[in-house]
Amino acid sequence: MSVKHGLLGLLAQKPQNGYELKNSFDKIAGGFWDVNYGQIYSTIDRLVKDGLVISSVEGKESAERRVYQITEKGIKEFKDWLDKPSAKIRPLRDEVFVKLAFMYPFDRDAILQLLAEQRQLYLAKMAELTRQKYLLSRNGISRDNLMTDLLLDAALFHAEADIKWIEHCEVKLREFEGEPPVSDG
Repeated sequence: MSVKHGLLGLLAQKPQNGYELKNSFDKIAGGFWDVNYGQIYSTIDRLVKDGLVISSVEGKESAERRVYQITEKGIKEFKDWLDKPSAKIRPLRDEVFVKLAFMYPFDRDAILQLLAEQRQLYLAKMAELTRQKYLLSRNGISRDNLMTDLLLDAALFHAEADIKWIEHCEVKLREFEGEPPVSDG
């Protein structure tokens, strides 16, 4: 989900001010995507310029708030986005990989140590996610909490895949006791 489409979706539900949009976005993202106020307001400014959202001022002069409302053009944009599958597969912007790329081939032991510590962090995150799923499902999955349950599932699957990748890296790095073999070209 892009911030743009997330905000359009929230505004399709009801008009909101920037503070409310931030809180609503945080709630729907379930703590798995941090968006800051700067992103909210810069995206809203773009949406207004593109005619997807309009704004108005509400409240008393001492407590004015700008409230944003989706336009017909914005609703069409949001519905078009909803109807199409995501063209981009989850981008691979992995900080661990970037660290490995800078560490290799200088210190294989330090890389293996980093991978072991990263695996422990993922295992701890999986334990926390599993605890959250347990607490959520104690009273049964309902219409109200189904999306949270699915989001927790996605986070668990991603963490599991990350652990498998780390283990794969460890195996490949251990295959090379010294320098990697040089290709004959």
